[in-house]
Amino acid sequence: MFYCTLTCIISLILVVFQASSLQEDYYRRHYIGSIPEDAIIGGKNAEGSDVYIGQVYDRNVGLIAVQINPGVKEVIIPIFDKIRKASKHISILCGSQDDFYWLRANASDLHLTLLEKHAVNGGHIDNYGEISIGRISQEGETKIGIVVSYNVGNAYFIYNNDGVEKRVPSYEILVYGYHIDRC
Repeated sequence: MFYCTLTCIISLILVVFQASSLQEDYYRRHYIGSIPEDAIIGGKNAEGSDVYIGQVYDRNVGLIAVQINPGVKEVIIPIFDKIRKASKHISILCGSQDDFYWLRANASDLHLTLLEKHAVNGGHIDNYGEISIGRISQEGETKIGIVVSYNVGNAYFIYNNDGVEKRVPSYEILVYGYHIDRC
């Protein structure tokens, strides 16, 4: 009896330890207009201010990665050839900036590019699948958006371009990891 109990306790400790070692050290905080100190910077806007990586829940679409502009409580969701706006159910990506990097990628071979890498989950589109977080630089500013990573061979980057949904095949995707070979 004692041996069985001891074995169960040791097994439970090992499972908890293993699960905790796999946990990422990033998280999301509720966003209501102010930027937390540990928010992950996604790039710069045209004025040179930092832009951030957010996520918003839209009951008609899913959980979608979005760009957060400091001081602006509303985010824009470019999805299904439409632009949607949201001011509720928004979170902002937080953690240690040093644990993230942007990896060049393209729509046709994204899945090969990501082998043995951890793309940061950007949410999901209901009835389609998981999405990742991407960015491009356009006319001197960063545009944060979604990568339709569920679509093998056609994993396009979708973003808001002044109120119009745009899709491009070449972009950078957000990747997480402590020991990253950046070469």
